[in-house]
Amino acid sequence: MKHLIAALATVLLSVNSMAALLTPEGTGEKVEKVTLSTSATANVENESLKLTSVGAGLRAKKVVFVNVKVYVGQLFVSSPETFKKTDAEALTSLKDQQAVAIQMHFLRGVDADNVQKSFKEALKANGVSSDEASVKQFLDSVAKGGEAKEGKALTILGAKLKDGSEVVLYETTSGNVSEIKGPAGFIEKIFSIWLGKPSDDGVATLKKSILKK
Repeated sequence: MKHLIAALATVLLSVNSMAALLTPEGTGEKVEKVTLSTSATANVENESLKLTSVGAGLRAKKVVFVNVKVYVGQLFVSSPETFKKTDAEALTSLKDQQAVAIQMHFLRGVDADNVQKSFKEALKANGVSSDEASVKQFLDSVAKGGEAKEGKALTILGAKLKDGSEVVLYETTSGNVSEIKGPAGFIEKIFSIWLGKPSDDGVATLKKSILKK
């Protein structure tokens, strides 16, 4: 029994201290003093995936009539040549991507409840039910993930698996990763938060910046 407990502790430790979801490569533009990378690599099911940056921008939120800078969001895709940089086609073009990721560099601290609330509002705006099993698990991971810390990056990576299912990996600003599996179309539902119908003006501005040609 002692050996079993020790083994389980080792597994848990390895999960909590695993390497970052994205390994940045190249130096790109600066947005709000955040230096972005031009590409990144990710490892999914022991397969290395190369992702290319296709756009970035500022996510602001209106608080008592004042626009507060929240984070710089950067979108990466595995096949940039098939990603459609149009308002109507960006989200649906994710069907042609093996993997997609968004990395949010937080300019201020945001507690987990408000991060989840923002995501929930965006999903609702796009007709995505928060009661759907995989979506609910994603939102639970956000709630349990803790504060999005100022000066740190929060990463969401979606990838298609060989069995036809899809996985979304949620990495907190503290480096802890949650894995959520869902059916085909799961990635598109989660990424509607940024590429679907904007839930507010701040998301609309971020989307426009990401899709700028």
